[in-house]
Amino acid sequence: MTTQRKIKSLVTAGLIMTIGLTLLKYLPMQIWGSGILIDASFHITATIFALYILWYFIDQNKKWRMPFLVLSLAVVIIVAMQRILADAHNDVGLLIGLIISASAIVVSRWDYFKGKFDF
Repeated sequence: MTTQRKIKSLVTAGLIMTIGLTLLKYLPMQIWGSGILIDASFHITATIFALYILWYFIDQNKKWRMPFLVLSLAVVIIVAMQRILADAHNDVGLLIGLIISASAIVVSRWDYFKGKFDF
């Protein structure tokens, strides 16, 4: 993948994540107040976006892929547990953040994922 396509993919994912957070975090907080637990988790979304940026550097070396995926999973689990223990989100808010992030990555890399999912 060329550098220009990588940058386009990152910008697209970032925009989709921003739109998703605006619709599913900040609007519900405006309506029901900032103390709700079901708003989308900014921390999960930001963590996954940072890991997605790092993936482009790790993707260069095939030996690093699996360790990076394991490390990424561990980091996301730690962030999720911290958000639950801090009573900032419940499982619904974390799941919404995860769905926003996964959707943004799939849409930004649609050429790659097209044909991979068969329902």
